[in-house]
Amino acid sequence: MFYYDDKDLIFTTSWKSLSIYSKFDETLKRLWKNKEDEGLFRYNYKEENVIVLPGKYGFLAVLNINRGTKRRKPNIFTSVLEPFNDNLFNFTKVNEGEYLFKFSNTSSNFSNIDDILAINTSPLGYFHSLILPKINSKLPQVINEYSLNIAVQLLLLSASPAIRVGFNSLCAFASVNHLHLHLYYLQYKMYLEDCDIEHFSGPCHKIIDYPSKGFVFVLKSGDLLSNFVKTVFIMINYLQQKNIPHNIFITRALAKDLNNDDLNNSRNCVRVFIWARTSSGDKAMDKFSPATCELFGHLVFKDKSEFSEVTEYSVTKILTDVTESSFLLIENDIKNLYLNL
Repeated sequence: MFYYDDKDLIFTTSWKSLSIYSKFDETLKRLWKNKEDEGLFRYNYKEENVIVLPGKYGFLAVLNINRGTKRRKPNIFTSVLEPFNDNLFNFTKVNEGEYLFKFSNTSSNFSNIDDILAINTSPLGYFHSLILPKINSKLPQVINEYSLNIAVQLLLLSASPAIRVGFNSLCAFASVNHLHLHLYYLQYKMYLEDCDIEHFSGPCHKIIDYPSKGFVFVLKSGDLLSNFVKTVFIMINYLQQKNIPHNIFITRALAKDLNNDDLNNSRNCVRVFIWARTSSGDKAMDKFSPATCELFGHLVFKDKSEFSEVTEYSVTKILTDVTESSFLLIENDIKNLYLNL
């Protein structure tokens, strides 16, 4: 069991301090490498073909053919709120050797004994793991306040600005209908970490001048995490009840209004991005799939020819096509949701 408390949460990091590990970083990386040595992955992740696409947004394109050919075949879903089906694959059926550790916040009254961090056996990045909240409750892939809260906590337990957390709803490239979030380390500065955002309504901001049209919430060190999560969940719950596919990405970021001597490297807040999007439908496994990482700008390609031909223009068109119509459809509703907060 990995125990921590609220005093272990780290709000300020820097891209100059990648060699500094927290207890969480050290434990996760050591155990993850042990699992790799034990041969528990479908393939060993190696960062070989990586390019930063020329252009404004600095999209990061990564070729990972193994993720297309050796990954478990995904299930197909038709509704965001599809109930859990014990007959389908779920994470209670995996080898317990894939578990990294159970974790618990000793400062919380709501911790569970079956919150688990496990390896993703088909990794898309270094130390790619799965956050499995209340695994034995067999919750469907419908994020709730509890799971969002622990996801942000795990991100804040890291001393690294490279740690990322993502969530794909059903019909938005989730491949398993059992509640899980993705956690991994991406050792590249990304455009959405420090780009300008525009105040929209109450605590909600809009992503501006970026192909993935969506919304963003900012958590700063003085904010109460539980209140922040409740605020973010208002939008998530709206999307769930409207049966709108959505992706969520959580990253360390820069709040430029806070006193800061190093705007280029310092990361002093957390940004939570939410994208409503078109349904992923029956997803092809060998091509570029615009899921949460891709909407953030981390593009995982499973096809060599597609990887070699990618441009910022072609990616921009895909990300806009996936998000713009849904964004415009809900924009006014979201504004009203947060108007008086």
